Amino acid sequence: MTRPKLLLTLGGVGLVVGGLLFYLIKGTSNGADRARAADGGTQPTVRTIRPKRDANFRIANEQVAWVEPFYQAGVRARASGVVRLVPKEIGEPVRLGEVLVEIDAPELAADVEQKEAVIRQREQELRVSRAMILFADAAVETAQAGVTQRKAEAKSAVATREEKRILLARVKGLRAENNVPEDAVDQHSRAYLAADAAVEAAEAAVEKAKADVLEKKASLEAAKADIDLKSALVRVAAKDRDRAAAMAEFARLTAPFDGVIVKRAVDPGMFVQNATTSATEPLVTIARLDLVTVIMKLPDVAASYISADTDVEVTFLERPELKVHGKVTRFSPAIDGHDKTMRVEVDVFNGTRAEFAKFQAQTFAEALSPFGPGNGLTTAAAVLAAERHRQMFHKGGTEGIAVCPEVPTGSRARPIVPGMTATMKVFLDRVSAAYLIPASAVYGSGGKTYVLLVQNGVTKQMPVRVQVNDGKLAKVALQTGPGSVQELTGDEEFVLSRQLELGDGVKVKTAVGDW
Repeated sequence: MTRPKLLLTLGGVGLVVGGLLFYLIKGTSNGADRARAADGGTQPTVRTIRPKRDANFRIANEQVAWVEPFYQAGVRARASGVVRLVPKEIGEPVRLGEVLVEIDAPELAADVEQKEAVIRQREQELRVSRAMILFADAAVETAQAGVTQRKAEAKSAVATREEKRILLARVKGLRAENNVPEDAVDQHSRAYLAADAAVEAAEAAVEKAKADVLEKKASLEAAKADIDLKSALVRVAAKDRDRAAAMAEFARLTAPFDGVIVKRAVDPGMFVQNATTSATEPLVTIARLDLVTVIMKLPDVAASYISADTDVEVTFLERPELKVHGKVTRFSPAIDGHDKTMRVEVDVFNGTRAEFAKFQAQTFAEALSPFGPGNGLTTAAAVLAAERHRQMFHKGGTEGIAVCPEVPTGSRARPIVPGMTATMKVFLDRVSAAYLIPASAVYGSGGKTYVLLVQNGVTKQMPVRVQVNDGKLAKVALQTGPGSVQELTGDEEFVLSRQLELGDGVKVKTAVGDW
């Protein structure tokens, strides 16, 4: 080994040994100082604070956020066939109901025509049934007239029989006086019996006529039921036609809302599959970009301090000059069990202040248009206008209006692009109603979080559950046992800083300060 290398090696060893000796001496000195303090020696003076409750305190929680379109939908095929028309390209605006893709599906159009033919057939059958009911009704009237006729014939037969009976009695009286021959009595007896039989025949004819009436009425009811049946068949055929027409409309993919095409994966001549029978990708994806939604995941410890009145501040990393100040638009009322976060959203208008004012004016004008002169406002029109207004400004029915960003004067107008990264800061509600401490009074050790209490002049390291901490203020709860916590009361005294240097179980002098 050369002399320079030897000198360097010896020097390095000397530095390491010196460092170890310094550390051991310092550790021994600190231990002695702690022992002296515990034994009543010189007590260190530490600055302490008490928890404070102040309406002016505001704790913020800042998280990374991301930008999504206000609406976004991928339009998939619901019919199989060759693409006939794709009239729009990426970046082009579309209106609600505008055709995006048209598929050539002649079998669907033929199916509609076949269903139309069935409807016409059912309608002809219905007309025949309505004509048949006229015959059935006339047959009932004829049968009722036949009953009247048979009753009249029965009365005539009864009168004839009565005449024959009287004549027979008279002939029998004359025969008793030998004024007529004996065969005259026989002749009139047979005539009476014939008249009596005619009465029975007439009465039977009446009953038969009544039965004919019942039969014709039954035929009439059957004809009415046949009309109901044929009417139902017409309605069924119409429903079948409507279903076929709806299936035919599946060949025309239309925009579900006003927006811009952000992706196109189809061209004329391509064969596409029915998405309801196979896994397919969207043919065209549209998004509404005049409004965007900024989304963040709020930690569960801060979830109970969010409301619709919570103030937010959004900064876009790609556009730091653009600031958004407003209220939370919407938030999930539940914590996601996978990542223990709550979803918080803010809707932002994607344009300048002047464009935002124009957007508001156009939307309100459209909402109030049914109230204009000569429009004949109806409930249906008012409902449609209100629904249109709701769709323009809201995803649901309860959130507030979108926030307009603050663009610095002279800044070049550029849109907010979905997919951008942002930071969202939420100023938590109802925190000032609780006791707070400075964030510097909270420290970590061994993967756990503590505060250093001072009780009866002695320090006590106390584990805490940090509920909210924004780097300046913190809301904590003392962990008094496994699974149990205790809220601060304001009477506690905490060491403000250098807790690890001071340690646990040390007698100290305190200087309570205001903060």
